[in-house]
Amino acid sequence: MSIHTTVAYRGDLEQFLAFLNSLGNPSVNQLKATHVRAWMSDMMQHKIAPRSIHRKISSLRALVKHLRKDGIIDHDPLIKISVPKTPKHLVKDIPAEDLKNMFERFPWNEVEHGERDRLLLLLFYTSGMRLSELVGLKTSDVDLSRNTLRVLGKRNKVRLIPLHDEGIDLLKIYVSTIERGYLFTLESGEPLYPVFVYRLVNKYLKLFSHASKTSPHVLRHSFATHMLNNGANLMAIKDILGHANLSATQVYTKNSFEKLKKIHQLHPRK
Repeated sequence: MSIHTTVAYRGDLEQFLAFLNSLGNPSVNQLKATHVRAWMSDMMQHKIAPRSIHRKISSLRALVKHLRKDGIIDHDPLIKISVPKTPKHLVKDIPAEDLKNMFERFPWNEVEHGERDRLLLLLFYTSGMRLSELVGLKTSDVDLSRNTLRVLGKRNKVRLIPLHDEGIDLLKIYVSTIERGYLFTLESGEPLYPVFVYRLVNKYLKLFSHASKTSPHVLRHSFATHMLNNGANLMAIKDILGHANLSATQVYTKNSFEKLKKIHQLHPRK
């Protein structure tokens, strides 16, 4: 698992242990479904989102599975636990025209670190990389002889992503001006951290788009949606995004289908 996943799971389990403490701190062998349901009820009372509750229960299931495997407990207190349904929200992509205006109209060469920021945004949009993948990029991951990027994805899986023509030109200039090490760094030489990149992306996108969400993940979503809308093969998009299963990629077909339905409503015989 990635460091972000393990930190999240640890936080979930610490919260559960704190809740158990408030119930009198029963031992692991005494853990029952009623304890889990009480925790879920407490989270819902505190208006924890259903998706977050799903994640926390998933963390607990992983712990119980581990405890049973090691023979520490002989029962599964979560076997009859049902989690609340999560509302299905399709992430909206940022219109291609908004992104075109941002790349072409913003005075990148007039602001500090403008060229770095333009390249960073372009790589997000033309490669569909995850935030964690981009901050981990090193200059050695750039292969300008083959025009590819080497990306370390989830579960330490490596994949190669083809570079966009515009990205190739920018990378040639950018790489020649920096020292070997991480591709994107602070002035101290340390790699950019996720919160810094999130704020940076949000700042630029807000200047040119009225989209409700403007984050690195939305750029990843926009990459996949715009590729699909322009006829790209779904399996190819899956490989570029680094999805383990096609089902994770198929969410973008739903987004495109919603647009097709709106267009179809324009038919004069509707």
